Parts: sequence; structure tokens; C-alpha cells
Amino acid sequence: MNKEEFLTLMHKYLAGEASAAEEEAMFRYYDALQKQESEWDAAQMGEEEEVKKKLYNRILKDIKQREGKNEMFPIRWAIAASILVAMLTSVLFFYYHLHREQATAINIARPIAETDIQAGGNKAILILSDGSKIALDNAANGELAQQGGTCITKEAGGQLTYTKAEPSASEGVAESRTYYNTIQTPNGGQYQVILPDGSKVWLNAGSSLRYPTRFNGKERKVALTGEAYFEVVKNKNMPFLVTSREQVVEVLGTHFNINSYADEAFMKTTLLEGSVKVWLQGTSRPELLEPGQQAVIRYGGNAIAVQPVDVEEAVAWKNGYFMFVDEDLKSIMRRLARWYDVDVVYQGDIEHLKFGGIISRSNSIAQTLRILELTGNVKFKITGRRVTVMP
Repeated sequence: MNKEEFLTLMHKYLAGEASAAEEEAMFRYYDALQKQESEWDAAQMGEEEEVKKKLYNRILKDIKQREGKNEMFPIRWAIAASILVAMLTSVLFFYYHLHREQATAINIARPIAETDIQAGGNKAILILSDGSKIALDNAANGELAQQGGTCITKEAGGQLTYTKAEPSASEGVAESRTYYNTIQTPNGGQYQVILPDGSKVWLNAGSSLRYPTRFNGKERKVALTGEAYFEVVKNKNMPFLVTSREQVVEVLGTHFNINSYADEAFMKTTLLEGSVKVWLQGTSRPELLEPGQQAVIRYGGNAIAVQPVDVEEAVAWKNGYFMFVDEDLKSIMRRLARWYDVDVVYQGDIEHLKFGGIISRSNSIAQTLRILELTGNVKFKITGRRVTVMP
């Protein structure tokens, strides 16, 4: 195959018109170019990064289509069908695993350790205004408490709701007082909260949200640590504010994600729809985000950078999977450590390793690490709740 033929097949593949044989030929040629370290001919073939991005997005679309039709995946996404690894050769790797038979998919899922660690789940602690704590994963479904004329209920499926109590139940309650609750998810936990105004919040592992049991006054204000996805009910007369470390996010009603983990170098706010204002605390000039944009703040910095972003990557965790886009291994392992509640140690030089791909969060940690090992670039050892990473 020459470059002209490659381009022809690539355009057919991107348009969804390539046959299985044409797809395979295209990926084989692309992979050969990378392995031979041939110089990329941008004049004839286009910018390499742009080609990568187009192929990557087309493959993600293929994943969703196949998942929706339940094609060829005996285990969810064939244990994620798999991972676009080490972006230079990842496309071919992904392609082969996407088209293998059921037995191979099961073999990919075979644990790399005798003792495995299962995925996180719906776990959280609710702290009431008087300091009392309720372990939500152990509490029975139904009403948990009443505070300030508000009924707090645990629903099935990992959901906490706040609704106005019946008048008879709230008689004598000093509703003028503001009661605050805090929900905390441990490492290995996640939970959803429906706030008193009907806004929905999904909390990722190792996160917390502090909020009033009733929204009074001129604003709806909550405080976040860690990561959460918000679907805020519109109320132009009462803005919704989220404080998180060094930033404040203000919305009237919209969908957005905030990642503000203390062990990350940057805080990221990603907008899916509507609009949001992002402030550095202590400043008076916000940045206004549009859908598909992300505000990035370096901890300790004095500026907000706004950039276009793939919103699907930002909310992948909420939708049940990990999504890595040319991400360094240590960043990936921080995510895995929070979800599987493990400690991570490193042996040797892994600073240069980057990966891209999609893996289901329902996998055990051994299954997830096995997929990464298939790249041939890294190895893992699981000892109790410690994961050792080796080149």
C-alpha cells in the first residue's frame, strides 16, 4: 500500500464505508509507519496529530455503536473492548481486540494476581448538621432524617434526596435556621445527591460536598472537594455557586463537571451545556465558558486558561468508564488508586509512558491492569492493596 491508498481507505473508514478487510489494511499500514519510525508526510497525508484525532474519535464512535447493539461483547465492552494504548501504535492494538472472538476477550480479563480488588461502588458517609454520621451503603432505603423542614431520604441505586417535609412533620421546626449537611465518598466510593432545589450532583471517589438542607436568600451555595458532575436546575433569581479550593463557579442552570482533587496539579471545570462563570477566589474578573470549553487553573497560580476540550473525556467517570487521551501513567494511576482504593508505588523509570483508551470502571483492578500490560510497556504487581508499577 502507498500513501495515496492509505488516505483513500482512511477517508472511507472515517465515513463508515470501509469493509473489514479495508479497515485491517489501513490499520496495518498506519501501524507499520509508526514501527518503522518513518517520517510523516504532512504535505501529502495531513497533520499527523489531526489524523490521530480523527481515527481516535471514529473508533470511540464504533465502541458506542457496538455496545448499543451488544455486538461481539460477552463481557461489557469486551472488558472495555479495549484500550487505545501508547498512541503511536494504539490504533492497531485496539482494532485487533475489537474484532477478536469471545474466548480471547475472556482471556484478556484473566486476573494478573491471585487476590483481586473489585471496582468501587455506591459508598458514602452523610454528616448531619449536629455532627452525627450515617453510612449510606449500610443504611436501609427510606427516610433517614428531617432537618429544617426538609426530609432526607435514601433511594435505591445510590441516591440521596432532599424534599420538603409534610407540614405536619415540620411543625415546630425552626425553618429560619440554616442546616448544613456534608456527603463524603471514600476512595472506592461514588454517590448521587438530589439537592433541595432539585439539582443533581454525582460525586466521584474521594470527594465531598457541603450544602444546606434548604436554599434560602439570594444564592444557592455549595462547597466541593474532589470531583463532581452537576446538573443544576435553572433559577435566574438565585444563582448556583460552587466553591472548590481556589475557584468559584457560578451558574444559573446548566451541566458541568469540576475536578479539584488536591493531589492533581490543576483544577478543571468543564462545561457541557449552558454557560458558567469561573472566578479565581479573591478576584473580580470571571472567565465565561461556552459548551465544549474547559477552565484550567494551576494550584497556586493567578490565571485561568480556557481551552476547547472533549467533554466526553471529562465525564467518562460518571458514565461508568475511564477515558485516557495521551495521558501519562502516573495520572492514570492516581485515578485508579481513588477508584479501587489502593496505594501505588513505582519502580524504575515510567515518566515517559503515555496511554490512550477506554476501560470500564466495572472491571476489577487486575482486569484493568492486565489491559494496560498488553501494551508491553509496563508491568504491575498487586500485593494486598498495594500496586507496584514497573517498566
